[in-house]
Amino acid sequence: MVNLSIALSLFLAAVVSAGPGRPGGPIVKDSCTCFEKGNYYSPVSSDNCRSFTQRTAFLPAETQRCPYGLQFDVKTCVCNRPENTVCPYHCPRSYSAPAHYSRSCSQNGNTYRQLTGTKCHQFTQETAHLPPQVYSCPSGLQFDLQTCVCNYPKDTICYTY
Repeated sequence: MVNLSIALSLFLAAVVSAGPGRPGGPIVKDSCTCFEKGNYYSPVSSDNCRSFTQRTAFLPAETQRCPYGLQFDVKTCVCNRPENTVCPYHCPRSYSAPAHYSRSCSQNGNTYRQLTGTKCHQFTQETAHLPPQVYSCPSGLQFDLQTCVCNYPKDTICYTY
C-alpha cells in the first residue's frame, strides 16, 4: 500500500509540475484548446473541467478523466490543481465553418475541406469542437474529397480555385 501511495504521489507531482516552461511545451490555440505532441485537448466544462477530450488526426475523439481532485488546464495542457486552473465555462463549443469553405469529406471524426484560392493544394481538417487547421499537400498533389487524401491532379476533382 505504501508503494502505491508513493507511486501516486510521484505521478501527481509530475502531472502538476509539468507546464509551459518545459521544452516543446503546449501551444494554446484558444481558451478551450491546447495542442501538444500531435494531439488537441479541450476541457469539458459541464463537469467543472474534471475531464477533457483528446483528439488526434486519424482517431475518434476520446474523453478522459483527470485524477481525483484535479482539473484540466488549457494553459499547461495537463490536469492541474483547481487553484492553478481556470475552467472556461463555455467549452467545448460547437464550430460552424465559414461560408468560403466548399464541399467536404469526413473520416474518423474529422472533416476535411479544400481551401478556396489554393487550387486544392491546401485543405483544412477540423472536428465538431476544434476549429479548422490548414495543411498543404506534398508538391504536385491536390486534396481529393473522394478519398480524403492528397492525390494526383488527374485523379482529383478540384472544386475550389
